[in-house]
Amino acid sequence: MATEYTLSLNDLLKDRLPELPGVVRSVAARELRLAMREFFEKTFAWTATIKDVSVPTGETGIQFTDGDDNTEVIAVLGVAIGNSTEGYTPLVSLAGRPIDEDTTSVNPTHWYITSNPDEIVLYPYLDTATSDDITAHVALIPAFDAANGDDALPRQITLKYYDAIMDGFLARLYDQPQKPYSNPTKAMQKRHNFVRAMGYYASQRKNGYNGTPNWRFPNNWQVARGGR
Repeated sequence: MATEYTLSLNDLLKDRLPELPGVVRSVAARELRLAMREFFEKTFAWTATIKDVSVPTGETGIQFTDGDDNTEVIAVLGVAIGNSTEGYTPLVSLAGRPIDEDTTSVNPTHWYITSNPDEIVLYPYLDTATSDDITAHVALIPAFDAANGDDALPRQITLKYYDAIMDGFLARLYDQPQKPYSNPTKAMQKRHNFVRAMGYYASQRKNGYNGTPNWRFPNNWQVARGGR
């Protein structure tokens, strides 16, 4: 995956803890994780393409992972089926599980999300195995597995999202009652800035970060097999 991990949760905490007298480090770390989780869940600002996923038969869920222990898939944004020789056909997303249980001996045409944000089911349900594969465009969040604050965080946090995430983090801490760092007025200001920034970066993601139309799988889109 192209994303490079150049900092940790501790790196971000070092920037702000001196401004928060009396804060418990573990509390600050939790609030920072929650601010980052909210940012990436609401913006889908961190995306990846997952390739060469096998196509199951029947009403079988496909759980997407990019194979990186530092990330989790928080949303599936697009799905295509095909192969590197003939190209890939985008599938249409459904709002939920269809009532009819149609099956097909050719490739499915639709997909729907299950109750898990990283899992989909193809529809109509495939009754014959195929050699074609699935390519998916997904949104990611940091895994936040490290209890000691050594979470591996992507470099775009410092390149683009640093101020927004810090606003969300400080808003949470300033809003805590009866603490040496409590400041309801600043909490409101920081929260306002955080929400506004999330709207901006969500819009950037939808426009491909460069003013292009909303992201979608192009017609006859092809990928090179075997790489990330």
